[in-house]
Amino acid sequence: METNRNKSFAKTRIILGILVFLLCAGIIFVYLNKVFSMGDSDANRQTFKAFYSEDKNTIDVMYFGTSASNRYFINPKAFHDEGISSFTMATMGMPLFYVPNLIDEVSKTQDPKLFIIELRWVDKDTDQITDAHIRRVTDNLKISMNKHEAISKSFEYMDGSSGMLGDITTNEIEYLVPIIKYHGRLAQENMTSGDFKITSSKNRTKGYVLSTSTTKQVNQFMSRLSDDRKPLSDLAETALTEVLDYCDALPEDKQVLFVLSPYSVKKPQMPKFNTAMDMVRERGYDVINFNTPEMYEELGIDWDHDFYNSKHVNYLGAEKYTDWLTEYITGNYELTDHRGDSAYDSWEEAYETYRDYVKNGITTVGHKDRIGGEVTIIRKDEN
Repeated sequence: METNRNKSFAKTRIILGILVFLLCAGIIFVYLNKVFSMGDSDANRQTFKAFYSEDKNTIDVMYFGTSASNRYFINPKAFHDEGISSFTMATMGMPLFYVPNLIDEVSKTQDPKLFIIELRWVDKDTDQITDAHIRRVTDNLKISMNKHEAISKSFEYMDGSSGMLGDITTNEIEYLVPIIKYHGRLAQENMTSGDFKITSSKNRTKGYVLSTSTTKQVNQFMSRLSDDRKPLSDLAETALTEVLDYCDALPEDKQVLFVLSPYSVKKPQMPKFNTAMDMVRERGYDVINFNTPEMYEELGIDWDHDFYNSKHVNYLGAEKYTDWLTEYITGNYELTDHRGDSAYDSWEEAYETYRDYVKNGITTVGHKDRIGGEVTIIRKDEN
């Protein structure tokens, strides 16, 4: 009898030892995947980290798009001025087809009244999308069926593509397990102490990105505008159609606003933007085109001082854009003014963070040759 007890005890110890080993191995695996992933200093990672840490049902406006979104709309300023609780979930070069996935992700913890969608991406074609454009979104989504669907969608859109897409794999495991992609970062010596911390850094300004470029100015060429129309690429047309179909299925209490933010538009781009805006309007959605001579004047765009490169405004331009869009939102949508509500103190704290960052004004001045004069509009009979 004693022998059987000893054998039973020995088996129990072995089983417990295996379980402890597996638990420790699992913890180490999760930790290493956190360490060997997108860098802790990466603005895209910080934005998602910040969103996931927001209190439930505190965000009334979500803004989606490329870096033209998180460099343009100063969420803390919109709150400070009008009490709008907003958050920008955007990544550099983010493909438009991820917007439905992001709205689904947001809806798990938030109940926004208004979704703002930036249209700049619609001039893209398949071969202009890279592995980085995909990973900036999918790497930062929490493990869920939505993440799986976003990854699978990437493969569908990229099917048969070439060019810059040589680095895109169709193996979902490589997107679900970051260490497969990023294990070489240590040898490349591009890791920081923040990568090894259990708690990673997060964006402190509600999705608006602060960087050295925020306080930099480089004068820009005038936009080459046009009232012509040209077809979108198959990729862009399919993606925009998917987004519009998705918006059609949203509950009636959800509002959608499309925007084309102001920048130094190049000659081939505007005809495609015009086509995209036509598609949006035909489906019954509002769209604001900030790239017209009238809108440049109304915003007070200064091509010498409001930009840090041809595609992005600095904080001077961002404040002008934010002021105009904030006034438009409050005038056209019924949103609660949350100023004075202690549940929203983090938005005022974010505003203080923003003001402290830009308190010294523009500190870096760049220069490039300009083609002068008024905004140039190219018409059909001029082509």
